[in-house]
Amino acid sequence: MPVAAKTWELFYSSWDRPHPELVPGYTILMLIPGDLPVFLKLALDICSRQNPEHLVETLVIPDKTLPGFKQLLNQWSKDYHTSSIRLVALNPVEQSITKLQNNPHTNCWLQMVRGIEAVKTQYALWHDADLFIKDANFLKTHYEACVQSQFDCFGVNKVWDQWYEAQNLNHITATWEIMLRVDWVKRFKPWEHRGHDGFVLGQPHTFDITLWPQCQTAPERIGRNQQDWEFVHFNYVIGTYRWFQRSKGSFEDENFRILLIRLLIDAFDSSSGWKYDIPTLVELKKD
Repeated sequence: MPVAAKTWELFYSSWDRPHPELVPGYTILMLIPGDLPVFLKLALDICSRQNPEHLVETLVIPDKTLPGFKQLLNQWSKDYHTSSIRLVALNPVEQSITKLQNNPHTNCWLQMVRGIEAVKTQYALWHDADLFIKDANFLKTHYEACVQSQFDCFGVNKVWDQWYEAQNLNHITATWEIMLRVDWVKRFKPWEHRGHDGFVLGQPHTFDITLWPQCQTAPERIGRNQQDWEFVHFNYVIGTYRWFQRSKGSFEDENFRILLIRLLIDAFDSSSGWKYDIPTLVELKKD
């Protein structure tokens, strides 16, 4: 077993002391790239348009806390009347890890762990920063369907990895907009939710975040929303940005995700004064 994997298992082998009693309802987990606050502004706008029934709290969880982020949150959340809102930061060691490694998979997992630790409700909704919901009642009905069917996980799409289908694990669901029962999440150790190498049905595989625990869960406890609802999800935008930051020399962006981020910044955050680590349109044209 690699040293790094052993380290994660050692330091993330248990959850903090749970809340005395989780209250009914759900919490939105906004997993935000801390150096791309335009996605905070977009997430607040998208979720503010949702029917707030059953929503108790919204947690903003940046993968790194930079000077000025909290001020922007305070400014942009003034019109966020959907629920109370709270900033949840990674601990100092985790902040150092995300700064030094800048690995999107590790960042996302640490955000999820800190979010789940902070949740006070029975359910939590993982909101992807690059997903745009068009149906104002989606989160309300998503929660209701999850509770009614007593699901531990209730998602919207199959996972991208076809390995699961080949193993007849057709119930596994992707993480974006997944409704999670908090008690189910905490049945597993934090490190077990991390993307890691492991075995299922005697087969070795590299499991993405939350997928190994899903494989250990009865299929009838996991579902996907079958309603006809509309959303726009660009997929892997933040991950591509992190790999772009880590790259040396030229970077091939086949799906134009870096360009998309620049266009979103220019369209939605031209006045905050935030210094984004993204080439301008002029610079992108030169490349």
